[in-house]
Amino acid sequence: MHLRFFLSSPGDVADERIFAQQVIEQELPKDPLLRGEITCEAIRWDDPAAPVSMPASLTPQEAVNRGLPKPSECDVVIVILWSRLGTPLPPNIVRPDGSPYLSGTEWEYEDAINAKPAPHTLLYRRKGEPDFGDANDETAYDERLTQYRRVGKFFQRFRNPDGSLNGGFSEYDSPQAFRDQLRSHLRAYIRTRLSAVKSSETPNRSKVPPPYNRIAKALASRTVVPIIGRGISSSGRPADTPWNAAAPKFLPSGIELSQFLANDTEFPAGSERDQLAEVASYYEAFHTRDALHERLREVLAPGSLANLSVPPLYTFLAQLARTNPLLIFTTNYDTQLEQVFQAAGQPYDIVVYSELKDLGNAVLWWPHGASKPETPAPNELYIDLDTTTVIFKMHGSIHQEAEWDSFVITESDYVELLSRIASKSAIPALFATHCRDRSLLFFGYSLREWNSRTILQSLNRFFAKRLASASDEEIQSWAIDESFSELELKFWQKRGVYPYEISIDRFIEQLRERLTP
Repeated sequence: MHLRFFLSSPGDVADERIFAQQVIEQELPKDPLLRGEITCEAIRWDDPAAPVSMPASLTPQEAVNRGLPKPSECDVVIVILWSRLGTPLPPNIVRPDGSPYLSGTEWEYEDAINAKPAPHTLLYRRKGEPDFGDANDETAYDERLTQYRRVGKFFQRFRNPDGSLNGGFSEYDSPQAFRDQLRSHLRAYIRTRLSAVKSSETPNRSKVPPPYNRIAKALASRTVVPIIGRGISSSGRPADTPWNAAAPKFLPSGIELSQFLANDTEFPAGSERDQLAEVASYYEAFHTRDALHERLREVLAPGSLANLSVPPLYTFLAQLARTNPLLIFTTNYDTQLEQVFQAAGQPYDIVVYSELKDLGNAVLWWPHGASKPETPAPNELYIDLDTTTVIFKMHGSIHQEAEWDSFVITESDYVELLSRIASKSAIPALFATHCRDRSLLFFGYSLREWNSRTILQSLNRFFAKRLASASDEEIQSWAIDESFSELELKFWQKRGVYPYEISIDRFIEQLRERLTP
């Protein structure tokens, strides 16, 4: 698939334009998950390899329009603004209603969004007030100030009279932060495009609906164990809406958390910035383990979750647990699931895998209502699972008391976890026994990273097509996510897990209907 990306901006964001071309033409085609699937072309008037000629008889915008494809003719349009909106257009270039454009950049933006069909349009604004120069040089100072005010006027279109947003754009702090945002946004867009093409070209990838009735029956009879992965961050979240660390409306994805840490520690450029385990290892090496924990608390601390959107899955599980105590596994570090249970008045115990060295192989166990944890060995933990809902945080968790924070996040953490799984000291024996004759229901559990695949492979005794006896029905397991790569499909299927491509929110909506009397 060949994709064309139009770069639209004035000249004050030159670094961003260079980074954008690097992401588009160098990084994305080499991405391990996209390699061989795409070719990419950046369309920019100042491309050093193919600059647009500027005849004296034409205005700059007329020369660009004549020498390059229009924004509306490209697949993606990327608009970048900071201190300038750009040079006003000549009077013969106006809107259909006769009103003038504020600049060529505004014309390019509107050419894109008014096209039928419109290209995928991404709008970015650098934060921070620019340098307006010497106030004594009134002409230059006034020109810079006027340009900055035009940028503000341009963005007024995205706000309603009450100040609320009616359109989307992304803000960033530095050219480096812009590059990371752009890479993440374009990767998500390309994956969506490739998924759509493969769905239309590959009949055997038609999306068969999950067996809702069978899963509903398993939930009602307490013969299924939900396992929640990092992909839950996409639940309850508008499509193509990036996470904003300064004003979060939802929790970050694994990639967004990775880039947040990478920006904080000047992690080298490259696709590895999306690999959370590698970035966290780098952060720990160049700072400290404590510094890494503190940074994670800033993003995931319990008090910061109050106003975030809640995944419908969490509410569904809290309601289900009223009559059917559950054992729930999760790989997420935050406490949003626990807060949903608290808000519903639903009691639960929490058990956390601990990487705290002074505890040895002990797990942290908070019986419902306890302020301090008990620390039993994994094989000595006992909870009555017939009467108690338990949330098991198998990759650690933050806690209101920072001393109990525990994270499986660096590469060495995952190596240690694998070692403890092999020695049967990571997952309490009580939970392993409980899972042995039950179905497993995975939500947003991505297998794109090596550590997730390796951990799943090390848990083979929990999977495969298990039969209680030769005459009994197969104990099925299922994986639910928006989409799966070919590698993920093969990996799930080899373990007897049936993958279904459907959004988690849509799945829960359908499942709830089956369970409602």
